[in-house]
Amino acid sequence: MAVLHLLLGLLGKALFLLSCLLFVAFLGYCLYLKYIHIKYDHIPGPPRDSFFFGHSPTLLRIMKRDGVVHDKFLEWSETYGHVYRINFLHYFSVFVTCPKATKEILMSPKYLKDKVVYKRLFNLFRQRFFGNGLITARDHEMWYKQRQIMDPAFSSL
Repeated sequence: MAVLHLLLGLLGKALFLLSCLLFVAFLGYCLYLKYIHIKYDHIPGPPRDSFFFGHSPTLLRIMKRDGVVHDKFLEWSETYGHVYRINFLHYFSVFVTCPKATKEILMSPKYLKDKVVYKRLFNLFRQRFFGNGLITARDHEMWYKQRQIMDPAFSSL
């Protein structure tokens, strides 16, 4: 009986400690989300539906009604300008619809290219899609070399 009482006491303490650790982890995640929101709130964009899920509920509602998500992106572009931000959980995305800004971002080495996004473009649907070319090159030196090779095809004679 004393052993059972001792085990239940230890189990209670372990559960309390686990719940405290989970609460601290949740609080840390909330503070991280708040930091992300503050860091990128200077970029215009639609108001978030949820502190935790961002704009995901809006996009999920559109997809459940068999709507086109890109129409919503176009609507947001017309409302908030050519550059706007979208939040998904703890990720954020910046959408650029201006051709001049897109050209500047893709051609300049000062804008970092996200490794995960470019890897997904390289292997879309688990098959080679864009390959390692002008669109998916993350290294500016390699991009510049390929651009020099392709330049005569885009210049007028």
